[in-house]
Amino acid sequence: MDLDEMLTAPPDVAAWQLADAELLRLIPELSLRMRQLEALRVRLMHQVDQRCVAEQVGASSPGNWLAGATTMTPGQANKIVRLGRELTKHPEVAAAFDTGESDHDQIRVIVELLNKVPDPDAPAHSDDNTAADKTDGDGGGDSDGDAAKVLDIVGTDATRTQACARYLLYAARTEDSTTLARRAKALELILNGDKKNPDSENAELNEFHASPGLGGRVHLKGHLDAASGEALLTALSALSKPRPGADNRDGQTGKDQRTPAQRRADALTHIVRTYLDSGQAPVEGGERPHINVFVDADDLAATTDDHHHTERGHHRERRRGPAWMPWLGPISLDLAAQISCDADVTPITMDSDGNPIDVGRTTRLIPRKLRRALNARDCGCAFPGCGRPAAWTEGHHIIHWANGGPTNLSNLVLLCRFHHTTIHRGDWTVHISKSDGHPWFTPPTWIDPRRQPMPAHNRRNQLPFAA
Repeated sequence: MDLDEMLTAPPDVAAWQLADAELLRLIPELSLRMRQLEALRVRLMHQVDQRCVAEQVGASSPGNWLAGATTMTPGQANKIVRLGRELTKHPEVAAAFDTGESDHDQIRVIVELLNKVPDPDAPAHSDDNTAADKTDGDGGGDSDGDAAKVLDIVGTDATRTQACARYLLYAARTEDSTTLARRAKALELILNGDKKNPDSENAELNEFHASPGLGGRVHLKGHLDAASGEALLTALSALSKPRPGADNRDGQTGKDQRTPAQRRADALTHIVRTYLDSGQAPVEGGERPHINVFVDADDLAATTDDHHHTERGHHRERRRGPAWMPWLGPISLDLAAQISCDADVTPITMDSDGNPIDVGRTTRLIPRKLRRALNARDCGCAFPGCGRPAAWTEGHHIIHWANGGPTNLSNLVLLCRFHHTTIHRGDWTVHISKSDGHPWFTPPTWIDPRRQPMPAHNRRNQLPFAA
């Protein structure tokens, strides 16, 4: 089947009927056509921009009109408009885009580099060699033969801008946009020498925004210089690798069900919590910072009591309302109960008007010696199928301390943050067996109708499934 014929009615194409050879032929052809159509859209939008057509129909800008007409985000639409403007300055790059020789992302990489070329109209061949000469060995590993081919393409009468454009267009024939961006970065460093600190290495341009949203979540946005970014990615890498069996609510060992974005979020949270736990943070407000929660003791006891009496329909009244955190304001009592399982507690006695009248001594719910004993017994997250390292875990009071639960081995279990939340949600329950002194987990009925207890992660290969 011919590609042009298929494109007249794409929904009618019976892909399952195509032979293997046809599929292998058509997909590259279709990809080329898509690149050409992207270039055509940029050219058409440039005419809309130049003729002020969008403003004539009531739009505030060409990008605003394109976003509304296509459901693109304003950012995506504005990039198309800007690219159309830039390509008028670089006919050779525009031609490569129009023919489909280079795709949209590669063209953007090339244009961004060309905007940074110092003395763009200077001759490419000068006493200090050409940009293409210098990138041999620095920009992406060209051999001497490849560099010679590049110089042939550049020509002796090219300006510095033309030389850079031709060099990158040549590289784009075999490199994707990510590899091409690295080559362009190396080229920028060579062109600028020591005269200018490139934007990618300028720490003064770093930005990081952490904004509490109206829904109670925190939104992160920012960009870092190369050194800081490399440090962040290195720190996240080891902590965000998939872990077989991690976060499986069914308690069975298997594929890590978290998305890459969720794994990175967990890694960042772990880094922040580890830093706060280290006690090395500078003093703020008279004490070293950590998560602070303000909650009424009776409300906390009622919440934890609910978890143990839901099946019997028993609920205690909550008197004062939600708990509070200094930065994000009100949080659920359930989250407050989870945080308070393994925390420093400072009792504050209030009068009827909510004024503090006495502040008690701060105590650590789980002392260090007891925490070491927990680490030795559970060897990390005890939830079946998890086993995350002990450093990633929190101590969970099986009977909450607010309800008189003791802080001892027979009432504690180590859980990672995800499985701590799972236990507090009430789907699973955990108890310490009187026969072996280790945690046993009871799954919900939708996993096991018999609700047969399962041993802790580090005991699964040592014991039969019996409490």
